[in-house]
Amino acid sequence: MSPAGLHDDRIKVEIRGPVMEITFDHLPAHAVNQKFSRDLTAAIQRLEDDADLRCAIVTATGERIFCAGWDLKSVAKGETGEDFGAYGFMGLRRNDQRKPVICAVNGLAVGGGFEFALGAQIVLCAPDSEFGLPELQRGFIPEAGALWRAHRRLPHNIASELLLTGRRLTAEEGLRLGFVNRIVPREQLMDAAREIAARICASAPLAVAAYLEVLEHVEGKSDRQAWETLYSGLPARGRMRGSDDFHEGARAFAEKRAPVWKGR
Repeated sequence: MSPAGLHDDRIKVEIRGPVMEITFDHLPAHAVNQKFSRDLTAAIQRLEDDADLRCAIVTATGERIFCAGWDLKSVAKGETGEDFGAYGFMGLRRNDQRKPVICAVNGLAVGGGFEFALGAQIVLCAPDSEFGLPELQRGFIPEAGALWRAHRRLPHNIASELLLTGRRLTAEEGLRLGFVNRIVPREQLMDAAREIAARICASAPLAVAAYLEVLEHVEGKSDRQAWETLYSGLPARGRMRGSDDFHEGARAFAEKRAPVWKGR
């Protein structure tokens, strides 16, 4: 236990079978200070390191805010430096993640909250959720990936508008533009996220890792460059191709049974 007055746990982690559930838990805004960021990074590292875990769901307590991003009140109180963990703010500088993250956004996601959702593989949200990047209006720029990820996940001019004006993206607009996978009634949000997580867990784990690896390396490349990259000896793809699981899918199909993945 931390000394009195210094205890500052802002996330909860629960393991439900092969799924890690991470819940932001620092009402009212789930603002991110350095310890929050380090704890989140540690949770994602545990996800990556534990062979029994297959994916994560990230959500928040409360009904109004998913995450308000950087805790400027902590900065105002004297938090200095950038000790956010090995992969920067909220772990968003990581580029070797091989297990998917589902964002179950239950409210307002601004600043780092939006940046985190932009880095997730799947985004579900409650109907009244909104996404915003107000950094330019506060005197700085988003430096945890949104500066370019917003332009990759959204039409260029929409991303520019959000960044230059601070306008918020509604759930409906996010769905129409393809950033949001589904809008789900708030009371059904986690059930929907868990259903998708279960479907991910039915896929071969080494194939999921290879998919994320190849996608990371070919993004933005021409078809010719992508083909060259695919056959360049990427390690996760190599593990998949050399595994027993690589043949298990075909065996299971031929034998009319569900595949039994071993992760090797």
